[in-house]
Amino acid sequence: MVSRAAALEDPLRHRTVVRPVELVGVGVHTGEPCRVRILPRQLPGLLLRARDGQPVELGLAAVESTERSTCVAGVMTVEHLLAALWVAGVTAAELVVEGGEIPAMDGSALPFWSAIRRVGTQPLEAERPLLEVTEPLWVRDGGRLCAALPCPGLRVTYVVRLRDRPAQAVDLEVDEQTFERELAPARTWGYADEAEDLWDRGLALGASESNTLVLEGGAYRNRPRYEDEPARHKAVDLLGDLALLGAQLRAHVVAVAAGHELHLALARALAGQSGSDGRCR
Repeated sequence: MVSRAAALEDPLRHRTVVRPVELVGVGVHTGEPCRVRILPRQLPGLLLRARDGQPVELGLAAVESTERSTCVAGVMTVEHLLAALWVAGVTAAELVVEGGEIPAMDGSALPFWSAIRRVGTQPLEAERPLLEVTEPLWVRDGGRLCAALPCPGLRVTYVVRLRDRPAQAVDLEVDEQTFERELAPARTWGYADEAEDLWDRGLALGASESNTLVLEGGAYRNRPRYEDEPARHKAVDLLGDLALLGAQLRAHVVAVAAGHELHLALARALAGQSGSDGRCR
């Protein structure tokens, strides 16, 4: 929701891409060729066309699975693309997907971010909703936690517990500059000894050292882009899941040993507790 005061002082506008964007690759889970086209749209909202070609509005209600990725309206691994769109302010676009999964590219959000930046964005007339957290709100599952605290902007703190090395944490204010420099390049990651189990379950069939950071024996098998790359990538996943709110968020989001399921539980709690003035109490 948009608070009246925010709308009067500094209207937030929905944005769309200036020109179509196309990215092609393989799905990190399906291992199959995938394609996504990001098309300009003059009405608010992200529409996804896949399966039978019928448009589905992207939002929390469209989430179908959170096993190792976020699957929305039949399309797996939407989170990296959605994180890039959300931080760029793109909340009006049509996503046409072939192959049932967003292409993995190099395993990070950077290719999507770079493509969006390359074509540019433009504002629409419609005002963009704003969710402002005014009191602490949290969800938890045992020792796993996702919380949203009052904050004048968007800040993310993410703590990842790793079984073969000390825990990692990242804490930063999220804007276009910090996303591009500190988060977008961080790749998806996994443990080498989990690979066969994932393959048996029909997952990670397209994973390789070209799109996945491999953790093995307390070290990295391939060269990391950051020493705390796993924590940074989890922050990207969080942003991609929160993008399904369809609104700008003013909050300090803290995640401890969380994952897609808990990210989305927090997003649903935020959506459920936002008042008519756009404030979450």
